[in-house]
Amino acid sequence: MTIQKLRPTFTFTEERLRELQQVVPEAFADGKINWEVLREALGEYLEDETQEHFGLTWPGKREARRLAALPPQGTLVPAPGEGMDEETTHNLFIEGENLEVLKLLQKSYAGRVKMIYIDPPYNTGNDFIYEDDYSEPLEAYLKRTGQMDEAGRRLTTNTRASGRFHSKWLSMIYPRLLLARQLLREDGVIFVSIDDNEVHNLRQVMNEVFGEENFVACVIWHKVYSPRMDAVGFSVFHDYILAYAKSGDFIPNKLDFEQNEKQFTFIDKTTGKAYRRRSLRKEGKNSLRSDAPSAFFPLTAPDGTLVYPIKPNGIEGCWRWSKAKYENELSAGNVEWVRTAKGWEVYAKQYLSENATQPPVTIWHYEDVGHTHEASEEIAGLLSPRVFDTPKPVRLIRRILQIGTTANNDIILDFFAGSCTTAHAVLAQNREDGGRRQFIMVQLPEATPPDSEAHKAGYATIAEIGKERIRRVIRKMKEEAAPVGGQLSLPAAENAPAAPLDLGFKVLKLTRSHFKPWAPLPPTDAQTLDAYLEQQASPLVEGWTKEGLLTEILLLEGFPLDSCIIPLDGFDGNTLWRVHHEEIGHELMVCLDETIQPATVERLKSGEILRREDVFICLDSALTDEAKVVLDDRLQLKVI
Repeated sequence: MTIQKLRPTFTFTEERLRELQQVVPEAFADGKINWEVLREALGEYLEDETQEHFGLTWPGKREARRLAALPPQGTLVPAPGEGMDEETTHNLFIEGENLEVLKLLQKSYAGRVKMIYIDPPYNTGNDFIYEDDYSEPLEAYLKRTGQMDEAGRRLTTNTRASGRFHSKWLSMIYPRLLLARQLLREDGVIFVSIDDNEVHNLRQVMNEVFGEENFVACVIWHKVYSPRMDAVGFSVFHDYILAYAKSGDFIPNKLDFEQNEKQFTFIDKTTGKAYRRRSLRKEGKNSLRSDAPSAFFPLTAPDGTLVYPIKPNGIEGCWRWSKAKYENELSAGNVEWVRTAKGWEVYAKQYLSENATQPPVTIWHYEDVGHTHEASEEIAGLLSPRVFDTPKPVRLIRRILQIGTTANNDIILDFFAGSCTTAHAVLAQNREDGGRRQFIMVQLPEATPPDSEAHKAGYATIAEIGKERIRRVIRKMKEEAAPVGGQLSLPAAENAPAAPLDLGFKVLKLTRSHFKPWAPLPPTDAQTLDAYLEQQASPLVEGWTKEGLLTEILLLEGFPLDSCIIPLDGFDGNTLWRVHHEEIGHELMVCLDETIQPATVERLKSGEILRREDVFICLDSALTDEAKVVLDDRLQLKVI
């Protein structure tokens, strides 16, 4: 039989080994790496550890890298009733420690996320940082969130008095970036907000994780509109946003802008369109023949005169276009020759457009993308004043969405979700352009201080603030849609019905896995061994639930958390779920009953509801050996 045992696996390390094996297959034998063969294959490209080399290192970096490779110990369980339109939505809010959550998402979301935006805690000496437990990360999380009786570790401040002020912050961000990169599509991009304290270190870390060649931009955000009069020294006006691509496949979207109609003073006699002239002779920086020798060539004027890019002072210059581009634009009617007293001048014709676009720039002014005061007012208007420190404005995140995503089912991930500005921005951008973007928010349920405005307003954790913000944004959008029928719809394709805007989200929470953790058994007596083996008869922990285990099965099988789960009728004595996702070529059929009835086995083997490539998952003890043989011959069978 080819029946597989379903057990937790961690694809982060497996995928990296698989990629390495594709490149250097001769270095692998029986699934193991032969280090000497690998060294020979890499040859001169191996770094000599005895020599100095360029790169960023810090105390704790090795442990931080190892932390990213540790298998997850938890799972995600649904929290029905905490979201909105939970049965139909593709949007997710995950409450939990983001390092563990990023690990759990690896199999279902690797290579599927179009854009990541994060606003991690800035390393100011006052903000909280995540103090990771290298031995039992999940246990530490359960303790500090009250899911274990023993008082556990909390988030800690990273004071400048610490000898490892920068090291602690880098060890926090490094493993999370390693895991995040695996989730991005090949044309994906990550944006990270940061300030002066760590921007230089963060850029070096991201060079290492994403590759220096995949650096996209360092954006300066003009975040305030007036100086702080109580500032000591300089009053800081800006933050940074670092952007890195997964690969060269990422191309930033151009942004809409309004052209100044007064500049378009000429009218095309053929088309009647307004246009302006731009000299083809390059001016300013790098405009000499010596700067671009290949761009110095003659162009033929209408009377046959050969015209070279000579500057008014007689110095040899260069053209803006190559000869090939000039010929193409000339054929398209986008070139104009003008006879002057000094000779011929050649221009590019730039037309006035209703949908003009331009590349994004690296300085973003608050007039265009909002400021910190605007962000605070947005929170106050939705929730109450001062419930969240240092939120980002919705317009800022919408600008990032406009640059890094399209309207077509792109997934946006924010694993430092905070007050969930990113979710708010996704909903707002979808409403404006008819997009089908989906968000995944991840936030630690960090307790709000008892004397804080958030706690006084009834928010026990930061996660509660984020969830409530999403709920209120959705309610407001639905209310605003009411005068036109009560439902917001996406622009429909020709002759197709309008699709409803996704105004919902589902909540999941991090907890222990339903599978018993493996632990080596020390030497013991026969009686103790028998008791241990009896305990291990089932791989599942006591008190497991079908709904929780079903979600864990989705993660183990690589099915996204927004998969369609349909209870099936017609199975007397058994409950079966069919799991489908449009991006996965096969389906799951899951039954978690203690016993699978003979009538259910007969219907499954008939081929009526399952294909050969589909997978049926059930408890190992629920099937007889005969039933296993019958089903394994008909479909892909996996048992727990």
